[in-house]
Amino acid sequence: MKQIDKKIAIIGLGNMGTAILNGLVQSDEIDNQLIAGSRANPEKAEADSAKYGFAILTDNKETAKGADVVVLAVKPYLIKDVVDEIKPTLTAETIVISVATGYSLADAAVQLGDSAKFARVMPNIPAQVGEGISGVVYNENLSTVDKDLIMQILHTFGSAEQLTENQLDAFTGIAGSSPAIVFMIIEAMADAGVAKGLTRPQALAFAKQAVKGAAQLAIESDLHPGALKDAVCTPGGTTIEEVRTAESMNLRSTIIETMIAGIEKSESL
Repeated sequence: MKQIDKKIAIIGLGNMGTAILNGLVQSDEIDNQLIAGSRANPEKAEADSAKYGFAILTDNKETAKGADVVVLAVKPYLIKDVVDEIKPTLTAETIVISVATGYSLADAAVQLGDSAKFARVMPNIPAQVGEGISGVVYNENLSTVDKDLIMQILHTFGSAEQLTENQLDAFTGIAGSSPAIVFMIIEAMADAGVAKGLTRPQALAFAKQAVKGAAQLAIESDLHPGALKDAVCTPGGTTIEEVRTAESMNLRSTIIETMIAGIEKSESL
């Protein structure tokens, strides 16, 4: 893999910004001295500096200065103010990546100018363990080399897929927000185990591994998820009884409507 020889600045080291930072730091593809980061809390910035071995600042402009790639990992309500703040430090060649929901290519063109190099990225929280999936949308000013660099960065904490901007809201619903629903399912599975006599640690461990294993099987198998489900359902057995009960309680419809609610919320932002 080609080494990343560009300076990368991450503005906003919350959950997602830190996941991106960790992906880069743990990768063999970039010298850590080419990475910079900023966060609002001085105490946490000091602790992060000691942890990573390079300066984590509280000054966004200073962090962005001289960077080839600036990743904006701030909350959506802060994004426009932060863009205005760092804009004087950017050059015509600086690649700006935003992970803020609702900040469109058009918004970036207005704030940064029509010639700015800009990408929208929607990662998800499994990026924290290197298993994220990111949807990425490029503006027309990014070259093939620029796009390859962005993909290389995203692949340090998971996989990534290029999308059109009108697909990003759907991606947000089914990949960006859905881990919270999966966590709820794991919690509910464990609650059932506890109700039937398992200890909490046992029930959580079993539920987590069952979800992990099922997901990995779905990834590696050529079979449709419905066929995988059928393969587990022994006639008259426990699994078909769970499937029958789930169907009677509209589990699939509930999940579909849940995902659509997230998509529609993303569309409104």
